[in-house]
Amino acid sequence: MVKRNDPCPCGSGKKYKKCHGRAESGTHLLTEQELKRIMADYIGSTPATGNDRAELSLLVKTWMSRLGGLMKAGAIEGAAYEHYAFNIRRDLWQRHLERSAATAREEVKRVLKSWNDPFVMFAELAEKEDGYLILKDVFGVGRWAMADHERIDAPEGTILFGTVLADPRVREDAVQPVSTLYSIPSQNAAAADRISAFADTLGEKTDEAFLESNLLDIFAILHTPAEEAEQQSDAAEPQEQAEQSEQAAGEAAAATEAPVTDEPVRSTADGDIENLTDGQRSAVTLLMTELESDGLGHDGKDSLRSAVIRYFRQENPIVRKPGGIVAGLYLAAQEENLLPGEAFTPKEVAKRFGVSESTAQKYATAFSGRLN
Repeated sequence: MVKRNDPCPCGSGKKYKKCHGRAESGTHLLTEQELKRIMADYIGSTPATGNDRAELSLLVKTWMSRLGGLMKAGAIEGAAYEHYAFNIRRDLWQRHLERSAATAREEVKRVLKSWNDPFVMFAELAEKEDGYLILKDVFGVGRWAMADHERIDAPEGTILFGTVLADPRVREDAVQPVSTLYSIPSQNAAAADRISAFADTLGEKTDEAFLESNLLDIFAILHTPAEEAEQQSDAAEPQEQAEQSEQAAGEAAAATEAPVTDEPVRSTADGDIENLTDGQRSAVTLLMTELESDGLGHDGKDSLRSAVIRYFRQENPIVRKPGGIVAGLYLAAQEENLLPGEAFTPKEVAKRFGVSESTAQKYATAFSGRLN
């Protein structure tokens, strides 16, 4: 395949773009303009329905709750929208491409076909070659090329992260960002190790599916300063041990001092979140916000709030994903017919709270039998 800056095959000695490539430049320009219009039409019309808008609004609210203080509000909203429009609701994107291809020219159709499967790329800049950035998959064996635009002024070793589309117009291995790529300087490359460690805690592999289903957590990991992340890691075990010791001491005291009674006594701990960890309190707050938006009555909200606090008191889990806790509680509550509205699947509730289906199922099992 002749590149624009290569010598023209006709032997004129001129660059291809200034010789026989001139005849094609107009076609390439039209293709570029049509593709930009197709992308703009999708972004401008998605989401279209009331239910889809409500779904996106809930997702943005969840992302804002988790990433507030780590990223600017506009950046959070943009990242959440991109994840919704191209990953979570890939069905909407693919239908748009199918409709657009019906009246497109052949070159545009070829590109649209390659755009059907957006994916989350987490790659290291390995080298620069003939106007392209050569990118090596950090967690796998993939290699991609991306046009070296002036706005990407990154040294080798930089990690580039974001949702991308295949771009076969010049190279079969080429990709282009959907909108934004996030760069991680080489000196902060330890963030990749933290992501791998996070995947290990979930028993999952760091493949494309993992990156997509845990995107919110990955953004949090990448935007947490390395020093703070190390402090959190170092402090996690002592803090957990201290809280378990405090809980055990409280239970021992209650066993010796509490009066004997035949009436059920509600523990004050059911409503007190002061001594919970930050992650546990975030899960309680998220739960109450979602139950309120779903229209659950006061007694129902209070009952589920008490249930999750009792779970935290008894098991004292380290909560890195508040959305996972709430997703699991929702599944368990639905199983007990404690929630209003239409039934939902594990996949739907996992998508709602920005976690993987396996995470939602794991916490649903943890809450099984605890809600009565």
